[in-house]
Amino acid sequence: MLLFVAVLFMAVTGHAQTLQSLFDKYSEDEHFEYVSVGNGMMNMASSMGGIAKSNKGGKSKMKSTKILTLKASSDSQIMKTFEKELSQVLAAGKFETAVETRERGESVHIYYRVSGKDTIDQLIVSKTKKELSLIWNSGKMTKEEMMNGFSSTDDMTSSGGENS
Repeated sequence: MLLFVAVLFMAVTGHAQTLQSLFDKYSEDEHFEYVSVGNGMMNMASSMGGIAKSNKGGKSKMKSTKILTLKASSDSQIMKTFEKELSQVLAAGKFETAVETRERGESVHIYYRVSGKDTIDQLIVSKTKKELSLIWNSGKMTKEEMMNGFSSTDDMTSSGGENS
């Protein structure tokens, strides 16, 4: 009986330790808003936005984007539980921190991991006093390409944006 309980605990713990299972678990919860954008829509949006010219074959490198948003007070039980599970997922998934910012009660963290040959999972975690949003981008990209994307974004914001 003790062995059964131990195996069951490991299975439950292991299952709750993936980013996909976290999104699956909370996407149907009434406290959360959920959006999923698949490969077809990503390709259409990139071609309409002119991104296709810079990519081989005219297809977006990002294959999917999922957004999960919890609107709750930062000291609420559901927020604390969700943040604890998110921390476990980040540790178990061996995500690395790419960017971290904090200002006036708001924070943004960008995490990534390389999984497989040139496959990147990027997770953007944005938190305020009343909301926590996860934006999960997944697709084909090398670590170097992703990091170059961060430096291009930094260059654009430091020069005052695109329109300056």
